[in-house]
Amino acid sequence: MSDVFWETQEDEEPEASELRYRRPWWVTLGALVDLILLLVVVPVGILSLIPFVFLIYVFFAQVLVWISPVLLVLNAAIFWWGFRRKQAATTALAALGIAFVTLAFVVVRLWQSPVVILGATLGQ
Repeated sequence: MSDVFWETQEDEEPEASELRYRRPWWVTLGALVDLILLLVVVPVGILSLIPFVFLIYVFFAQVLVWISPVLLVLNAAIFWWGFRRKQAATTALAALGIAFVTLAFVVVRLWQSPVVILGATLGQ
């Protein structure tokens, strides 16, 4: 290889490592909540293909819809924090958390059950 390629690499400033950033407590808490959601949603989603087990998924979706404002704000903040600091795993986990809440809204609406958000029932 030519010397030019290696010289330009040496002249560049080293990129900020992911280890340089100290993760705030709210990011760690949100990532833990998202991991728990991931570990619950995927098996329940697979088991929901069995008749009557789908009702468990509908109940879980109603719980997610109930706390959705908290989850959406937390995941949006985590997504913003992770995207700015190039934390790919944290950003992807936050995006999954937002997707799970969106899917929960779809399931609740398709099941035609009332949408209850933090105790308030939305239009019927």
